[in-house]
Amino acid sequence: MAASAVYVPGRSFGRRKISSGFRRALIGALAFAGVVALSIRSSSQAFASGLNAGRRAVPAMCKSSSSRLGSALILAARGGEAQDFAVGDKVKAKSEDENWYSGVIEKIGDGTFTVKWDDPDGGPESEDLVESAMKKIIIFKDYVVGDDVFAIPPEDSNMYAGTVAKINADGTFQVKWDDPDGGPESHDLQPDVMKKIAVFKDYKVGDTVEAKFPEDGNMYLAEVTKINDDGTFQVKWEDPDGGPEESPCKPKEMKYPPIPFDKLEVGQKYKGTVKSIRDFGAFVDIGAEADGLLHISSISKDTRIENIYDFLEDDQEVEVWISGKRDDGKFGVSMIEGKTDGGGPRPQADLGPFADLDPNEFHKGTVQNLVSFGAFVTVHLEDGTEADGLVHISQIRDGFVDTVEDELTSGQEVQVRVQSVDLERNKMSLSMKEPFGGGGDGGFREAKLVDLTPFENMPSDKFMTGKVVRCVPFGAFVTVTSEDGAEADGLVHITEIRDGFVENVEDELSVDQEVEVRVKSVDNGKMSLSMKREEDAAYTEDLDP
Repeated sequence: MAASAVYVPGRSFGRRKISSGFRRALIGALAFAGVVALSIRSSSQAFASGLNAGRRAVPAMCKSSSSRLGSALILAARGGEAQDFAVGDKVKAKSEDENWYSGVIEKIGDGTFTVKWDDPDGGPESEDLVESAMKKIIIFKDYVVGDDVFAIPPEDSNMYAGTVAKINADGTFQVKWDDPDGGPESHDLQPDVMKKIAVFKDYKVGDTVEAKFPEDGNMYLAEVTKINDDGTFQVKWEDPDGGPEESPCKPKEMKYPPIPFDKLEVGQKYKGTVKSIRDFGAFVDIGAEADGLLHISSISKDTRIENIYDFLEDDQEVEVWISGKRDDGKFGVSMIEGKTDGGGPRPQADLGPFADLDPNEFHKGTVQNLVSFGAFVTVHLEDGTEADGLVHISQIRDGFVDTVEDELTSGQEVQVRVQSVDLERNKMSLSMKEPFGGGGDGGFREAKLVDLTPFENMPSDKFMTGKVVRCVPFGAFVTVTSEDGAEADGLVHITEIRDGFVENVEDELSVDQEVEVRVKSVDNGKMSLSMKREEDAAYTEDLDP
């Protein structure tokens, strides 16, 4: 497929063909389908997922993956415009348990709003909330005859594919099912149980596609041989295996094969669709084997973006360029032409000579490239050995660093310490700060090497009591004691304090506070801790840009 190929939505499914996981996700999306005007900046992980998930029964993994359900969310207000709430409005609101649930505004008081929950699940039927704890939901109602949709029929709670056949006078829509499977051919449905889907219809003769084989309903490779008058496409199967050589296929039963990772090249342009949004960026589907990460710093060349939700929305079509590729099959994209991740691929250096360096010893370095999350620096050893490493933004100096550009410039000479070396991934982490952040804000305690052996084989799901000894912008240092009495300090990164977005460490923790932590890893004389359950952290760790 050409580098500028248009993104094509995935396969369309018969009424009994949608996988249970995908179906549950779409059902959850319809719980708040339509247009949402954001009144506060919140982590997309704060939304609780699932139409049928009760207010007291939302598992942590559902909350973490909730942003994947946001495909039906479209921002109504840009640039922080105020919301106009009224009695009867459907909303997502923040309950007393700090989670978000769907409900309806029942009454408006003096600065407060009484929200009646859709599913109280043993909790209060309603709560009085302030405006900043609510997000307005507007249901999309502008369907037209012929629109392809996913919808929920009245006899069950599953999601099926269909087409809008009629617009009824009472505001409902008649949906004709693609595959009734013995049930009714159609149903009259409210718009809040419907979701519009975009179907690509511009296939050309000679295109290689994946299409639904009529004999078994599975997707197989084929070639488009003819464009039929009824809107279908005649395809020739690559391996009919005793079935028909050719078949007519509807556009919703076809898609382009995913672009192999090795065919992606830095600088290629694609049209894609925003699939999910995080505070740090968005994942964009360009039709490849995986989604590309669009970092918040790669959205606009002229504007510094503080709130990504003011610029992007789920299902939005965007033009992007491949900005970088990683050895693990992940890739980055940019909406800024010519911008690459870390200046583009660089030859890999042998990091062996750096693996055993004293983490408290400083070395000469030269800043090569600045990125939103830090700076790539070439480290120069006295014997002439050189290699590049990353100084994360949190390791530039003590205290909060707003932008890397305020602290460093390309070509600047700096002093750095080698914090860690990952020989398998050929990555090196550097720091410009004194060990334990000493010297910048009153110091911590004298740096000393501690034997972390008692903690190396500790189960990652075992919690132990620790005491916070220092809070820093990127997390908190916690002293823990092993079963045999060994004591050591470890770092609870800001992302490991709790689920959801943590803006300020001091809002969550304080010095001398006792906390329950578990050991995530012990590496190169450092110990990483977490206050989150292992299953809760599994999803978010994969999203680290």
